[in-house]
Amino acid sequence: MALNDKALFLYGFDVTPYNRYINFKNQSLGPELLATLNLGNYTATEFIAEVKRALEAADGVYTYTITIDRTVASGQSNLLHISSSAPFFSLLFLTGSSAANSPASIMGFQNLDYTGATAYVSYKNCGVILFPDFPTYDYLGPGEMVENDGSRNVSAYGVKETLVFAQFYFFQGQWQYITNFNGNTQKTQFEAFLQYATKQRKFEFTPSVYEDPTTFYQCTLESAAGYSSGMGYVLKQMRGQGLYRFYDTGVLKFRVNPIL
Repeated sequence: MALNDKALFLYGFDVTPYNRYINFKNQSLGPELLATLNLGNYTATEFIAEVKRALEAADGVYTYTITIDRTVASGQSNLLHISSSAPFFSLLFLTGSSAANSPASIMGFQNLDYTGATAYVSYKNCGVILFPDFPTYDYLGPGEMVENDGSRNVSAYGVKETLVFAQFYFFQGQWQYITNFNGNTQKTQFEAFLQYATKQRKFEFTPSVYEDPTTFYQCTLESAAGYSSGMGYVLKQMRGQGLYRFYDTGVLKFRVNPIL
């Protein structure tokens, strides 16, 4: 089936030694504090939880609330909201002692100091967004693609016994009419995402970004056309339909990550 709404991919939450430090203050004349993120590949949901953990570990007194607004307004989506229970809160993405190695760009903030309030909103989306031009074709949701991990044995008398260890959920979709005109095209955006996903890095997928933006899945790429391992991809030119500047992903299958 095809969804009537467009989908959205959100990825790029990789913490390295070069973007793991957040300098901030919880008092106007107080000392500069340093929050240190653990290295790793995160989904957006995991990333904001890690930022909260790091801030609260460095602060030791106040709590921090971090959310992502997944609704689409004025063409923007996935803006990051961060606030503190402290009476003063500043993010030192410009003048902090470790500002050169901050996650400001991943969080959607500019390399500036944010001060004078206790809550801030990013100026652009956090992470990297892929927003296909057309709705998803051949979509099957996690409720329609389920696999059990376990063992099955049939005795000589025909009695079947099973032992199920875990249940896995998948979804799939196909994207067509991917344009390739001029510079930063849909094709180059899909290539960037697929190069990321075929490395088996985690990301989030929203099936209906306008109708139901709060429903999303944390996942990895399970398989692609010609690559059952999910370690490669093919973008096929739609020549059969006379569309020489349009491409097709083929069916992409995704594994929903278990929530541990």
